[in-house]
Amino acid sequence: MIVPFMNFHGQCEEAVLYYQKIFNFTDPFFLKFAMVPNVPFAIPEDYGNKIMFTEFTIADQKVFACDVYPGMPSNVGQSVSLNVIHSSLDDIQSWFDALSKDGIVGMPIQATTWAPQYGSCTDKYGIVWQFSWNK
Repeated sequence: MIVPFMNFHGQCEEAVLYYQKIFNFTDPFFLKFAMVPNVPFAIPEDYGNKIMFTEFTIADQKVFACDVYPGMPSNVGQSVSLNVIHSSLDDIQSWFDALSKDGIVGMPIQATTWAPQYGSCTDKYGIVWQFSWNK
């Protein structure tokens, strides 16, 4: 099993709650840096409320996320690309529309050689989403 892991730059909790509204998953548990005793690296004072780990499920796929650990190199939007493969074209279109509303459309939902319907967009947090309809 491959589990996508998204890295954010201080916006993990905000982003996950945004995705929760779109994909309607159960409330995630947010493990914050300040909640973990004996962290083996220095945590800046203002980083205690940032997310060390969370997980949630989108279309039966487990997803992990966190805020980038202090000192860890990461480029916004290049941390992961998620491909949501789902049997409901209505859901795919709804999710695509919601995520691309404040983002950028890479390819509108359309028939392709690799999927009956496929589209991609980059959301307002810089995460690239790919949607594939699996009849």
